[in-house]
Amino acid sequence: MTGFLKKMILLRFFAGAVFIARAQVKFTASISPAQISQNEYAVLRLEVQNADNVEQIIPPSLKDFTVVSGPNQESGMSNVNGVVKQYLALSYILKPKHMGTINLGASTAKISGKTFKSGRLKLSVKKSSGGSNQAGNMASVSPFSTPDPYAAAGPTEDFDDYILKKGESLQAKVTRNMQLKLHANKTSCYVGEPIIATYKLYTRLKSESKLSKTPSFNGFSVIDLQRPDETEYAREKLNGMEFNVYTIRKAQLYPLQDGLVELESATLDNRIQFLKGDAAAGPQQHMNGFLDGFAVSPDAVVTEMVSLSNKPVTITVKPLPTAGKPDGFKGAVGKFNMTATLEKNSFANNETGKLIVTISGSGNLQLLTAPEVTWPAGIEPFEPEEKEELEQMTVPVSGKKIFTFSFAVDSPGNYQVPAIDLSYFDPALAAYKEINIPAQQFIVTKGLPRPAYPAHPIVSKQSAGFSKVIFYNRGWVVAGIALVMFCGIIVWLKKERKTSLVLQKVASPESSETVVPREEQVNLYQENINFNLQNPLGKSGDCLKNSDCTQFYSLLYGEMKDWLGSKFLLRKEDLNLKTISQAMDRAGIENDVVLQLQELLQEIEWQLYTPSERGEEMAVIFSRSQALLQSINSYETATL
Repeated sequence: MTGFLKKMILLRFFAGAVFIARAQVKFTASISPAQISQNEYAVLRLEVQNADNVEQIIPPSLKDFTVVSGPNQESGMSNVNGVVKQYLALSYILKPKHMGTINLGASTAKISGKTFKSGRLKLSVKKSSGGSNQAGNMASVSPFSTPDPYAAAGPTEDFDDYILKKGESLQAKVTRNMQLKLHANKTSCYVGEPIIATYKLYTRLKSESKLSKTPSFNGFSVIDLQRPDETEYAREKLNGMEFNVYTIRKAQLYPLQDGLVELESATLDNRIQFLKGDAAAGPQQHMNGFLDGFAVSPDAVVTEMVSLSNKPVTITVKPLPTAGKPDGFKGAVGKFNMTATLEKNSFANNETGKLIVTISGSGNLQLLTAPEVTWPAGIEPFEPEEKEELEQMTVPVSGKKIFTFSFAVDSPGNYQVPAIDLSYFDPALAAYKEINIPAQQFIVTKGLPRPAYPAHPIVSKQSAGFSKVIFYNRGWVVAGIALVMFCGIIVWLKKERKTSLVLQKVASPESSETVVPREEQVNLYQENINFNLQNPLGKSGDCLKNSDCTQFYSLLYGEMKDWLGSKFLLRKEDLNLKTISQAMDRAGIENDVVLQLQELLQEIEWQLYTPSERGEEMAVIFSRSQALLQSINSYETATL
């Protein structure tokens, strides 16, 4: 097989692997930012991609944090020309309890009966600077109080609605002076056309607030325009009254299908404090202390817990018109440009050509797929690579998407990349537009032949007999025989050395490891022979088949250790990960196999102390155990 063909096969295999990986289930965890001050906040996000049945998502231990908000759920899915992308995410807003490096363990997701684990995370928490900081600056304007991410403050001096006069209704006062509202910049749009959803708190009261329910935006592709630990502040009028206004969440939403789609309610839990009227009539410093958060007599303060929810908003999502829709339309909505260039207009037939297609503009760029290219005969294309450079904070999203098509040509000659078309729907004009890139010519030359190795004459199979082939290659034949003999000697010496090492361990009084007496070692070796004639995991295998058996993991753990002790001539009282690993190392077992065993035993041990329901995971662990024991058993231990 020529080097060129090998390259093409490897490239195709790699491209196929990338394509398959895109559809695989993925579970990831991230924390942002990775470095904060002690009085700041971080967002932990757990995301599952391309999963049909997410049964449970378990975050790592959060004992080093105050959980300000969460879990907040978000999900989305799109289906453009059969290409499905979907995700489910949970997020937590966290405030660290101490400084230093905080290690977060792996998160776990149970998906369709299988368990997935994320990587471990680290958060660096530094001492708060004495100067201005985000939380401190927010404290003068925001109703949200520590430990909420939105810093605390009372109303401005313009408002005195925090004073509760005798005979006033608490409920009526809250209803009049505090509201949560959802604003949408439009209530009618086309599929793929963005809308902006903004959740705002209007308040004239002193409160500590916490977002207890965040909308999931099902049916939309979501781009947040505001970090979860930030809040925008403004002064606005509502029904003729001035309010302090705080933006709780602001998102750019791209509807994925037509119909009536409801933007859900958010829920805000509020701890509202009122100053009694007779106390407010007292000294001015009494009122100032209340406003500034200083201690005030408990008898002078009335505290009320109130949950606020906004009214949902229904969006009418119109289908894209069928009249005038181009045949190649693939769901692009917005305003776009497209370029297509060849990396080289001339290359050899043992090289790979590249066509680079760039789509730029504004719209639902994150949902765009690669344009169709109808390759002519003689050109072998591969799965395109995709790269995004998007400005997601703009409305709609702007930037560019780059698709790189690699292709191969076997025969020299003149070729052309056919014309490429892109059609999109412009919602501002309510019309379809098309971009056409003309065909491009390129030349393929004959590549230089590779030098032949070795330099001895090459005899064709048709003209040379077997004896002649042996004669012309006699040097290689002799070298091969010598190599086989050399390998046999090495194997024999290694086997003899293992036997010697075992006997030395028995005889050496200075050894730091546990020394097994000679007569006991002989008995253990005989047990090894007898034990390996049986099914080492018979009891746990029977338990797996019996739905009433609850001792699977304890049986499996015991049988695994019994087998390992017998295999490596270890006494039961000496069995632990360290002695087993040392014994496997002496037996010449590869380090990867030792690490796999350590990980498996730790996982089984963890299951012993974390009871869970019977499921497919047990069968998976049992199969892994069987396969690993068979792998270990293929190595020969030293004989006596």
